[in-house]
Amino acid sequence: MESKQLIVNMLEHEYWWGGCVHDGTKMPFHAGTTFSRQMDPNPTTNPANTVFLSSKGRYIWCDDGFNYEIGGGVITITYTKAEPVLYDGYETLRGAFLAASKRHFPTAGKSPDEYFFAHPQYNTWIELQYGQSQEGVLEYAKSIIANGMPPGIIMIDDKWSKYYGDYEFDAAKFPEPKKLIDELHDMGFKVMIWVVPYITSDQEEFRYLLWNKGHIVLDEKGEWPSIKYWWNGWGAALDYTNPEAVEWYEKKLRYLMDEYGIDGFKFDGGDPFLYTDGEKNHAGTDANGQAKAFCEMALKFDFNELRGGYQLAGQPVVYRICDKFHSWETEQGIGALVPNMLAMGVLGYAYTCPDMIGGGMSSDFTEEKLPQLDQELFARYAQCAALMPMFQFSAAPWRVLDEKHFAICKEMSELHTAHKDIIMELVRHTEQTGEPIIRNMEYVFPGQGLEAVTDQFMLGDGILVAPVFTKGTWSRTVKLPIGKWSYKGETIDGGQDFGIDTPIDELAVFHRI
Repeated sequence: MESKQLIVNMLEHEYWWGGCVHDGTKMPFHAGTTFSRQMDPNPTTNPANTVFLSSKGRYIWCDDGFNYEIGGGVITITYTKAEPVLYDGYETLRGAFLAASKRHFPTAGKSPDEYFFAHPQYNTWIELQYGQSQEGVLEYAKSIIANGMPPGIIMIDDKWSKYYGDYEFDAAKFPEPKKLIDELHDMGFKVMIWVVPYITSDQEEFRYLLWNKGHIVLDEKGEWPSIKYWWNGWGAALDYTNPEAVEWYEKKLRYLMDEYGIDGFKFDGGDPFLYTDGEKNHAGTDANGQAKAFCEMALKFDFNELRGGYQLAGQPVVYRICDKFHSWETEQGIGALVPNMLAMGVLGYAYTCPDMIGGGMSSDFTEEKLPQLDQELFARYAQCAALMPMFQFSAAPWRVLDEKHFAICKEMSELHTAHKDIIMELVRHTEQTGEPIIRNMEYVFPGQGLEAVTDQFMLGDGILVAPVFTKGTWSRTVKLPIGKWSYKGETIDGGQDFGIDTPIDELAVFHRI
């Protein structure tokens, strides 16, 4: 197909947000930015949306994927499928977002289950990795309670079944799954399990779905299954654009709920870059469209979690920032959490969770590496996540931290729970308006020179949170917007850079008066 371009000249002092959540650390884009991204398909492990929004009240929308380049104060969008359009006249970033949301990705008027926002989440991945078992999951849950942490949502991760495409617990690992789920419920937990769109290609389910039902994605010639290489090996993909395949898959998941009491599912994989344009599927859609179809499965369940995807803004799905390293680094460590969460919100994904506390890479928590674990970093991770919509652990802080740093994690968990009513009030507001729960400074306070601030954030319009992202940092400067602010019981005038002490056991929180 012939490629075309839309060229948008940036205005004076104009800032832009858009494209891939993963690029939040590059945002906002401005006249001095040099950056390019292929987004057809989305090549990243977090969602994308085909929108760009400006601090000057402009926005660009496209119904399909595109590629873009920014340089010399110009945004160049290259497209082959749908034509992008520039809209103007909405005055501010907030005005542009509300207009774009209403017209292109309106809110569904529903949110994920309230339990996500009111309780911590615990993922068994780092503690058990591929050794998921009934005994291990139960021990993890018991250790949560024994160490004074509150129950919440527990997610049983990869390898709970024998192979991919099998939706029955592996009896060798989980001899009595119903008993396990009942025990977890009695302890106060909700239970989710990990699923992917892939089918191991030498198993009965694959042969049945391919030859008897025609529910497998085929290669470009439509002759053979499109066998994909993903992080756990090779497998075929169920065709989620086929209503009959969706019905088959949903029945498998509903069986797990009805038979064992599972509350919901963590939908992993299904990233656009694992599909290919030209593959044969029921709807004849492209790679982005196939990924979107898989992610739409999450809409069928009140308890859901996604990581990757495309164009699912405004919908009642939980999105978690993709796994970060146990690192102070900006792009793939703790420094990426706030920028990427801000990008998530302004791109229309409001019901969000930062990465697992301390980092989500299991390789950072091996027995050999534990003696070098940075406990200060782990505690700062917990502080960063405490006043975000959701709060998730995987590595057990009571196991990997000393008493001092574990106490900080417990305190941050309590801080999150103490704010659950405020968070839920914002969730209800989002249901009606689509607005982010975590908001850029520029979104709430336009025209005050706060466009490029990405190391602090607003919870709604009234609470400013300023975490620490640098090792050994015991003070920082907070950019306070114009107005009156309350901090540690004192009233402070805004419109200034305000210096504060940030000892390891404190998170800076300012309340707007």
